[in-house]
Amino acid sequence: MWTRLCIFILLFGFGTCLSAETASPLLDLVRGRNQAIETIVRSPTGGETPEERDKIKTIVAGLFDFERYSELSLGRYWKDRTSAEQAEFTSLCLRLIERNYADPQLYKKAERIDYVHSEVDGDEGAVETVVHYKTEQSTIVYKLHLKDGEWLIYDMVIDDLSIARNNRSQFRKEIRKSSYEGMVKKLRDKLTQEDKP
Repeated sequence: MWTRLCIFILLFGFGTCLSAETASPLLDLVRGRNQAIETIVRSPTGGETPEERDKIKTIVAGLFDFERYSELSLGRYWKDRTSAEQAEFTSLCLRLIERNYADPQLYKKAERIDYVHSEVDGDEGAVETVVHYKTEQSTIVYKLHLKDGEWLIYDMVIDDLSIARNNRSQFRKEIRKSSYEGMVKKLRDKLTQEDKP
């Protein structure tokens, strides 16, 4: 069930970047972050050095509002958690997302991204892109909000599938099966297992 988080690998893709909308701060934000990672991945070492991997993680971390993403992913159980539990859960989600970005090969799958459309409604915004692969394509809508003067992504809808909503369904099932503590233990155990050489 935790492999659902791996769909985050679709967040970035590279190649010729086209845009149907030329003047948009949100489009420029998403495109700029993609290009920053592309520069690392297209280096002579292919983004494989520890320093390059750390740079990718830094870019990813700077792009996300992990707290809001975690709140949406946990759903109604979020408000029942203490501040310490919320902080721990947010940290676990961050680490899982970073773990999914550890392999630079994940960023080399796409051949082209079309930056199609963006919209802003107050403090909320969205950017629609179409990622082209060799034999298929995916529509990715980035959901953003303005936090402390900075636009951050808090969810993505990939081919009509909301990542946060999908995670919420999986977390809810695990909590009902065991408990919140049991679900968190699974997350911790997954990270511990993946940290082993």
